Amino acid sequence: MRIFTRKNYIALICVIFLIPNLFAIVLGIESFPFTQAPMFGHYINDNTNLYVLKFEGHTKEGKVDLVDYYGKSELRFIRHFFSKVYGSSEYFTPFSGRVFEDKERFDERLTLFFENFENFLWEEHQLRFDKIEITIAQVDKDRNLLSDFEPFGVYDSSSKEYQVIQD
Repeated sequence: MRIFTRKNYIALICVIFLIPNLFAIVLGIESFPFTQAPMFGHYINDNTNLYVLKFEGHTKEGKVDLVDYYGKSELRFIRHFFSKVYGSSEYFTPFSGRVFEDKERFDERLTLFFENFENFLWEEHQLRFDKIEITIAQVDKDRNLLSDFEPFGVYDSSSKEYQVIQD
């Protein structure tokens, strides 16, 4: 009996592609390349509102734009923040297991993120802040500002609490 037949090669190729996807389905992993999700979460057209976030550190002396202190590119930092920390703004999303998450788990995740970010800012740049504010502005497809930056949320360093700023 020959092992290296055309039929066995076809089976091997199928297994190579199917096992990782079955693994992703069973464990609920939604991370490239093990994902059943589309490349983008939704279609973006000319009418889609686009936004940019900015983290600012505040002290009694003033504020500091933290974009140069992220430790990675702005794009990677903000993607990490939304995908791994903040979560989707949609009620239901296939990209996270946080469909019915309670406020306590959300607060724990944000507290852990900001505590680590504060430690990073101190260890790498010797920066300390009374609070870290997240601001948001609307932009066009080329990232040109269409609005002023408005407060989105604030982390108080002394109380170790994040608070969403709502209109």
